[in-house]
Amino acid sequence: MHPFQANHDHRRGVLQAMLLVTMVSALVFAGLNFPDGMILVAWIQVAVAAFAAGLLVVVRRTHSLQIWSVCFVLVLLTATVVLLSRPEVSEFAFVWLLVIPLVTHLLLGSRLGLVLALSYMGLGAAIYLYRFGGNAELIRVEVLSNAVIAALTTLGLSHFYERNRERSELELMRLATMDPLTGLANRMRLHDVFQRERAQAQRNGNALSLLILDLDCFKQINDEHGHEAGDTVLVAFANMLRARLRETDLIVRSGGEEFLVLLNNTDGKQAVALAEELRANLEQFPIHYGGQVLKLTVSIGVARYGTDGRDLDTLTRIADERLYQAKGSGRNSVCGGPEEEGGVALVMAAGG
Repeated sequence: MHPFQANHDHRRGVLQAMLLVTMVSALVFAGLNFPDGMILVAWIQVAVAAFAAGLLVVVRRTHSLQIWSVCFVLVLLTATVVLLSRPEVSEFAFVWLLVIPLVTHLLLGSRLGLVLALSYMGLGAAIYLYRFGGNAELIRVEVLSNAVIAALTTLGLSHFYERNRERSELELMRLATMDPLTGLANRMRLHDVFQRERAQAQRNGNALSLLILDLDCFKQINDEHGHEAGDTVLVAFANMLRARLRETDLIVRSGGEEFLVLLNNTDGKQAVALAEELRANLEQFPIHYGGQVLKLTVSIGVARYGTDGRDLDTLTRIADERLYQAKGSGRNSVCGGPEEEGGVALVMAAGG
């Protein structure tokens, strides 16, 4: 499963669980409050239960999970402080303030969760002091200090847990979208970035091109010098690509000795020219290993968004076909497909 989807599913599951607990507990308390004559309080609890029940249906399929999570938290916490402000509600109900950090952090993350937790807990504390400030028994130092320590402990643990969970999640996402040897992106990252770049190209008319690069005779390096030498070559080639390309270009190691580059704001002719520049640079790029200088060449296929296809699979297939044409022409060459005028394959070869 994609790590971003896993995070989305986690949040959805937490929200659904909280909605179910809220609905059941609100109905239970409403059932207890109606016979006691606390009619307004009971109806508020029924309204919260109805809102939670309706939201349970919505969140099963919604793509706006964060928005609905914020709505739920605001409704729940606002209803909580309104109930606490009612004179018929006892001081024991203020214990629910301790649950607020758990709800906000689990549903909204560490930053927004902390802001809302502090806001509503502070509001709840102000209501407590307003209602019971004249009751010496309820504002004794030991009572207030215990409440404050418990509240800060719950808040601190909730925030610490969520911050560490988010950091672990980000690291997992980074590892899941990165090639461990070269530090380049992998195909999963390519898919995500392509969706974004395609949307921008469709919206603004920006050019978009894809290169597939395959190191020539790479197996021979492994056979003659060992796999460690092959790893050194791959890392050196990845570093060369980083140095020659823009930060906005996505460089991907798709496996073995094959690399892909997604070029935004780059049309077909510009992509072919850049590919030829990369080919020529590698031809002159010395790679040092074990006291030897290894020489390397690369073959490159180019595909253009729109002209050659509008989805990643099609562009990859076209670029791959042109890569094999470049290999077939003698390697160490670039194949960009038909030119805009003339309709012949553009192949730059340097021998191989």
